[in-house]
Amino acid sequence: MRRWFLGVASTVLGLGLLHTSAYAWGPYGHAMVADIAQERLTPQAAAAVHQLLALEGHKSLDQVASWPDTMGHLPVGHGGHPETLKWHYVDTDVVNPAYVHERDCADSNCVVERLPEEIALLSNVHAAPAVRLEALKWVVHLVGDLHQPLHAAERDHDMGGNTIHLTYYGESAHGHMNLHALWDEGILNRQDHLVVGPHYSIDYSAAGAAAQQLSAQITPEQVRYWTQDLSAPGAPYRAVMDWVDESHELARSVAYGALPSQDHPDLGDTYTAVAWPIIQLRLEQAGVRLAGVLNQSLGQ
Repeated sequence: MRRWFLGVASTVLGLGLLHTSAYAWGPYGHAMVADIAQERLTPQAAAAVHQLLALEGHKSLDQVASWPDTMGHLPVGHGGHPETLKWHYVDTDVVNPAYVHERDCADSNCVVERLPEEIALLSNVHAAPAVRLEALKWVVHLVGDLHQPLHAAERDHDMGGNTIHLTYYGESAHGHMNLHALWDEGILNRQDHLVVGPHYSIDYSAAGAAAQQLSAQITPEQVRYWTQDLSAPGAPYRAVMDWVDESHELARSVAYGALPSQDHPDLGDTYTAVAWPIIQLRLEQAGVRLAGVLNQSLGQ
């Protein structure tokens, strides 16, 4: 189960109520990635997304963006699939410069290997609609996951920063905080004044407004540059590897690199000034690239 059970305060059977540090980007971050992508879909891809989402009564991608986290943590007898928990990340130690399949994911049970499989399922027009809908949920979520730097790195077996305990502006969420949770949502929620409600509910309008602010900063040149891997040989697998390696380098240089050396550091303005622009950039890139993947997968 690895990093996904670290920091989980409790699980209520049948409800799957989890500590929010279990979520990559947190529910707000995943919703924002989905919102950035949805406004960039081609008409054909948007129609296909609408048709798939309607199978479960949903209307927008942000409504299903965190489903894989919830489903992964539910007990098997309550519809859960804990075997998918490793799909959300890849542990490439920061002593290594980039992802290597044989070393980092020999069982092919990590985000680098699973995401292309889900993209292939989504692209298969002959697959059952329910299968394509589930693949859509996974694609939306995993594209977001792999852009979080600490979903592509670890240091000394710390499980992506989950064992690095800290305080943030002198406070700890729910009595504790770790580096992974800080990157998942601690910084994002503080900077954008976002509050997760009971049962991990979110204000979708607030998420949409935050996403729109990010989206408005994205230039056409950035879109072309960020998505060029999708038209290169070996896509989408090669693109996924490149995006994971980007996250890995940012984990090395920023998430870990800007971290004070003392145990249980109290982080604040200095760390936020370095980390916050990276978090914004990765959310923007994830949204743009998700749109690119969906336009390719559903545009036929």
